[in-house]
Amino acid sequence: MTAAQAEAKSWEDHMSAAQAALEGGDDIQAEMELKGSIQAAENGNDSLQLAASLSNLAALYDAYGEYEAALPLYERALGIMEAAYGPQSAEAASVLNGLAELYRAWERNNDAIPLYERAIAIQEKVLGEDHPELAATLNNLAIAMHDMNDFEEAEKLYRRALAIMEKSANEARPELADVLVNLGGLLDDRGRYEGALAAFKQALEVQEKTLEADHPYIATTLGRMASVFQAQGNHADAVRLIERALEIRESRLGEDHPDLIKSLQNFAKLLRKAGEDNRAKEMDARARTIQESVEAA
Repeated sequence: MTAAQAEAKSWEDHMSAAQAALEGGDDIQAEMELKGSIQAAENGNDSLQLAASLSNLAALYDAYGEYEAALPLYERALGIMEAAYGPQSAEAASVLNGLAELYRAWERNNDAIPLYERAIAIQEKVLGEDHPELAATLNNLAIAMHDMNDFEEAEKLYRRALAIMEKSANEARPELADVLVNLGGLLDDRGRYEGALAAFKQALEVQEKTLEADHPYIATTLGRMASVFQAQGNHADAVRLIERALEIRESRLGEDHPDLIKSLQNFAKLLRKAGEDNRAKEMDARARTIQESVEAA
């Protein structure tokens, strides 16, 4: 894209192109388009468009671990939103949540938690205590608390987020499954296996209604459930779930993809615990074959 072409494109065109690039997995093009949208917003003196572009580019950098690049973008976007709508606005809270997410990904939970709490206080006041955006921020704060091993507070936050989502949603949504998986993980960490299985099972039911049959999230949830069964010594049910998870990954990746090596090796270990030595040997052999093809390439 030349400088002249960049100037000719509108902010809306840049943002649409960035979204299309992201959906197509072209992050380099998405970055270029988002930078173009920032320039277009600055040229048009539109502060709200500028804040949206800054936040989107910051989120892209955040996703790829470029935290130092993302931080000033979020901070600039927050300043714009606070000036335009006020520091106690839902718009400012949204950027606070994004900034907190950045700090959490950066493993700076002590910086993230106060920002989540500020965002929650604003959302409770402006949006109400049953709003889906509040539920999302509660879930994010719960993850940070979980990471800090504050399990009791994290569980309270997960359950509050779930209550809001279950009350406000007319139908199952993937976001509900995300919180259920998080709650299940916390209960698993605390050795509360029956509660963990119940949460994972409910999450799986939601995912099966809202996602494609071979979506990776379903495979992940199956794997989490299998891990709990293993902890309980129930290897037969664990094998059943891992088989299905492996089928999903093979459907997505192909039967010879390098990303399957670890899955096959772990499945082999589980099969041995279940007394299925011959099948375990088959999984190990498949993993070695893939590894050898990778090394030979």
